Parts: sequence; C-alpha cells; structure tokens
Amino acid sequence: MHRLIEFIKRIYVLVLFLILEVAALWSYATSSVYAEAKILSRTTEVGGAISGTITDIGHFFSLTYHNRELTSRVAELNEELERTQLLLEESGIDPESTTAIDEDLHFRYHPARVVSMTTNRNRNFVVLDKGTHDGIAKDMGVITPDNKLVGYVVSCSEHYAVVMPMLNTDFSTGGRLVGNDYVCVIRWSGVSKYKFEAVELSIYSNPSEGMEVEVRSERLPAGILIGTIVDYELNSSKSAYSATLSIAADMSSLDNLLIVENTHYGEIEGLMQQVGN
Repeated sequence: MHRLIEFIKRIYVLVLFLILEVAALWSYATSSVYAEAKILSRTTEVGGAISGTITDIGHFFSLTYHNRELTSRVAELNEELERTQLLLEESGIDPESTTAIDEDLHFRYHPARVVSMTTNRNRNFVVLDKGTHDGIAKDMGVITPDNKLVGYVVSCSEHYAVVMPMLNTDFSTGGRLVGNDYVCVIRWSGVSKYKFEAVELSIYSNPSEGMEVEVRSERLPAGILIGTIVDYELNSSKSAYSATLSIAADMSSLDNLLIVENTHYGEIEGLMQQVGN
C-alpha cells in the first residue's frame, strides 16, 4: 500500500494534467456546433488515414491470391474467345450447346505459377507448379497473361513442369513480322536478357524500328508477342536481314503464367515424323 501511495505521488501531476486536458477538450468540443464539426472532421480524417493504411496492407498481402485468380480468369476468357470464333465458323452449332465446341477447341489454357527460375546464366530454366497430373506435356507453349512469349515446356513430372525460357542459348522459335507476315528465326545470344536476335529475314521483308514480331509456331496461337525491332542490318552476303529485338515479357519478374495446349499438336507431330522432320 505504501508503494502504491508513493507511485501516485510521483505521477499525480501528470494524471491531473491529463484530466484537465480532457476536460478542456470536452468543453471546447461541446461549446458550439462549429467546434463539434471541426473536431469530427479531424477525427474522421485521421481515422480514414489509419483505415486506408490498414486496407492497403491487407491488399498488399492478398495480391498473390488476386493475381492467381486473374490469371485463371484470363485462361477462361481465352478459351471463351476461341469458342466464340468457332461458333461463327460453325453456323450449324447451337450457340447454347458447347459440347461439340469443347471437343474441337484448338487451344486450351492452363494457369500456372512459377516455383523457381534463373535469369543470370546462359542456360536458364523456369519451374512451374503444374505437371502431367494437370494435363501438361512436353512442347506446350508458355506465355504471360497479356500474351507475351516466355518459352516452351521441355520436361514434366506429375506435379511440376520445367520450361526452357527465351533466356536460354539453346532456345529457338519461329517469328513473324507484324504487318507483312515475313518469317524469321528467333534466338538468344546470351549477351543481354533484354535483347534477342531475329535472323534469316528476307531481303524483301523491309524491317523497320518499332516493328513488332510475333510467334510463328504450331504450338501457340497467333498474336503472341515476342518483341519489337530496335535495330537491323543486312548480313555480309546481302542475302538476308538480321534484327535486334527488345523482349516484350519482363523475364525478371515472372509469377503467374499460362501454359498453352494445342489439342491438335499430336496430329501435327505425327505428320512431321512421317515426312522425316
């Protein structure tokens, strides 16, 4: 009891000050309508700022979930778009029935997330969290949700897939100049993770700075962007152009991706094997 009294003696001045401050503020707050409105405005502003900060923190920690949801939705919308195109082509199909359309769907989209990846080597790889159990197979294309090329699946286990991205000196794919349809071969020299090479461009292709290059491959639909031409020149024999591209996808920040399945790829591969390619 003696210690309690001593403690109160030490802090009674502070306690008295706080009591008087609260009383003064209460008296001011209730003295007029203007004072009440002013204080309400201030407390609302402070409370709103605190609430906004808490909400922002909550949104930050939920970004991963929302990004995965958006990627899944993009996959669904891509398939819906193809179904719509098939409906326009197949005039005899009832728009209310999608069974026949699902059977003929040319490309299917599987959302996946990056498990691990490298970007600082000559032969980089990306590991995704989907495998054969999810319908993934070797040679499927991999793109970003906004239709930019990442690479191709080269190996699968039951629950994981390994992707050879464009940042790999073994990578190669076909390309097409947007606007004139001339084809080229896309490859990476390993010098810069922001630059690629387009080679074997026809001398009649008339490349120009700013021209976009899309994928030309049986594994992916049309419209998948590879990059944009930043420089070009004729080769030493003056028989073809080579061009330098700035890559479209940000390969350093891959997270949610789409694996693209060409449902006709097995048929195409079988035909190519028959002719010896």
